[in-house]
Amino acid sequence: MIETEITILINRKSDIGVIKQNIIETNIQFPVYIIEYENHYKIDFVSDYEEWEFDAKILNFFSEYEFTSNLENGRKEIRLQLSRYQSELSTDGWGRRIENPLNEVKYLIKKSNIKTEKFNPKIKVLFGSNEQNYYINIVNGINKATDEKGFLLLNDFKSNDENKEVEIIKDKLYKSPIEAFDNGCYKIQEIVNQDFKDYIQAQKKEIREKQKLPRKLIRDFINSCNKSETEGILKNLDENIIFEKRIRWKTELLIEGIQEFETYIKSPNQELFAKNFKIRSSWSINLPHITIGVKFYPITTNHEEEIKNTLRYKQINFEINNNKIICIIEEQ
Repeated sequence: MIETEITILINRKSDIGVIKQNIIETNIQFPVYIIEYENHYKIDFVSDYEEWEFDAKILNFFSEYEFTSNLENGRKEIRLQLSRYQSELSTDGWGRRIENPLNEVKYLIKKSNIKTEKFNPKIKVLFGSNEQNYYINIVNGINKATDEKGFLLLNDFKSNDENKEVEIIKDKLYKSPIEAFDNGCYKIQEIVNQDFKDYIQAQKKEIREKQKLPRKLIRDFINSCNKSETEGILKNLDENIIFEKRIRWKTELLIEGIQEFETYIKSPNQELFAKNFKIRSSWSINLPHITIGVKFYPITTNHEEEIKNTLRYKQINFEINNNKIICIIEEQ
């Protein structure tokens, strides 16, 4: 059973007689609590029905007033406040959890002569630098039980077409287009959040694809260094490769051109071969630049000294262009 908690705040105490009579005429089949405070009355009751007829009775009596969920910055007197609440744990007659439990507050205020503010049904949402468009499609509706006219939302927030055959969201009949629009803006949030998750996943996939080859170039370079394979090192280098070695931000060695670099790695002074570099897990990638950290144990000729050696670290910066490494900066 779906229970609806209904609360009425009567801010003009002189209205209590009218409201009480309307409740009696509505024939509510549950206890109704009337609580008096210094400046207002509070009426509470629980029903297994939303008691929409009660709203119509109030409007029939207060003909110069209307219900709204928008207080327009509080400029008007609230003659009466009416709220309905259904627990999220409520179930229908078959024991199924209801999808859209009520949780609304309406205010009885003097009818306004101000024209309803117009709105654009297209909602723009930024996903990073990409702009996505969503639409709030509103159609006329009627409550067949009470003949109350109002507005309904179409269950399509991704196209701007009120005429195509689309399911109508029947959870609520809205009093005005702006009320329907405001609720439509709320309803699209779940759709937007899912679309944004899909967008992020697509971005990650695209980034992985862009980084796939550059990562391979660097892994192949490091593996060739560990295996002392000159040909493997040179195959992915640009003809105008720049190799720079820095110690404490000071340039100690600068090599330009692939031939000069080949001469270096074949010389006894080179420090790239057979180091058994291990690439650390954190890569800094901002293509065309990639920075990696490597760790290694320095090789010594004395076994006792080798045991005493501690793990060393260095940072290597790569720049890639046209699937070739054009610059290598080694820092330690």
